[in-house]
Amino acid sequence: MSFSETTGDHLRFLLGERRYCPWGIVMTRPQVLCRGGGTVAYMQDEATLAMFKGAKLDHWAVRTGGSTDWTHEREWRIPWRGPTMRLDEVRAIFIPDQAWRPAPKGEQQPELWTRSPIWVWRAEKKTVGEFKPGELM
Repeated sequence: MSFSETTGDHLRFLLGERRYCPWGIVMTRPQVLCRGGGTVAYMQDEATLAMFKGAKLDHWAVRTGGSTDWTHEREWRIPWRGPTMRLDEVRAIFIPDQAWRPAPKGEQQPELWTRSPIWVWRAEKKTVGEFKPGELM
C-alpha cells in the first residue's frame, strides 16, 4: 500500500495542477510505522536499484530519471499483501466529491465510512473539506 506525505501546498499542487485523483485512506506517520511501513528510496541509477532488488527490498525503491521524477513527494509504503486495518487506524477517508458514497444513498454504508472522518477535495477552491464521522450519510 502506498502513501504520500504531503503539505497543504503540495496537496494543492498534486490535485490542482498535476490533476491526480483525490482518493485515499489517511493515516498518521506513527500509524504507518507501526504497521511496518517506511519511506521509499528514490534511485537514479540501475546499480543501486539492483542492490535493492538483490536484497528483496525493491518494494521500497522507486526508479527516477528521464521523464520520471517523483522526488517532489515523500512516498511511504506498507508491504501488505492483503491489507487489513482496524477502524481506529484510519485518520480519514479522502474522496473527490461530497456526493460520493461507497453504497447508494439510502442503503447501509460500510462501518469504515460511518465511523471515519471524511475529507473531500474541493477542486474549485483547491481546499479540503472535513466532515465528522457519520455526517455524510
